[in-house]
Amino acid sequence: MQETASPFLSLALWSEWLFVFFLLIAGGIFWLRHKRTGFMILYLTVLSLSVSFIITLYFPYLYTEDMPVPITHPHIQATMTLTAFLIPLAKKRLTVLVLLVPITAMSFIYLLLHQIPALSIVGGILIGGFISYSYYRSQDWMGAMPEPFLFLFAAVLPMFIAVLVYPQTPFLYLAGVLFGTGIGAAYEQLKVRMIHEGTVLRNRVQAMVIGYFGIISGYLLYTLGLFNSPFLNFSFGLLTGLWITFIVPLLLVSLGFFSKEGAEERVF
Repeated sequence: MQETASPFLSLALWSEWLFVFFLLIAGGIFWLRHKRTGFMILYLTVLSLSVSFIITLYFPYLYTEDMPVPITHPHIQATMTLTAFLIPLAKKRLTVLVLLVPITAMSFIYLLLHQIPALSIVGGILIGGFISYSYYRSQDWMGAMPEPFLFLFAAVLPMFIAVLVYPQTPFLYLAGVLFGTGIGAAYEQLKVRMIHEGTVLRNRVQAMVIGYFGIISGYLLYTLGLFNSPFLNFSFGLLTGLWITFIVPLLLVSLGFFSKEGAEERVF
């Protein structure tokens, strides 16, 4: 398994940027376009990363003539999860082709330049796609689940993941992000209820600047190496999830950039 010098899941510096890119995509969609879609992109992508590391930690490797090979690769799996989630939302065939470009390019780059085994890449694609497929197939029973149980599930799952990845300290960051995302989204729906309709372009740009500034500043802060304990890693991940799903919407509504939904609470 590759070295993990930071929770931004790394092999090399660009791998850290890949994780930050996931956060920027999810955050941008959550703040500017559609909260549910942004939430699911963030939750499923980080969940996929967590699952891939759990598989690597606990599942036996496949033994080939040259060396033992893991059955998945975290970056491929997470990128495929994101791709598979977005494809059903695409309305044009051209859009589907565009969505397939990143995962295809990444697979060839990892295979040819990083010399990641083909079996790991194929496994990452299959498992990542299955995670998004499972999400869409579960919509019927999830939609019928009472709101408190959904929030409880979003809070309990990260705790279970944290137990499985401990004492791999950097991976606890992912459990923290999941926990913060679930709790933040719940509080946003109950207390903030930000709506996108009627927001002018200038306010959207300012919202993007505020949100992206927090994510990038958080990444730069982490690179200083101040978060080396399990508690600090988990807490930093918790803050990341809260920033995207609760703190930024609260700031945007408080500053008057976005409107607040009326007294009626809407389950998302």
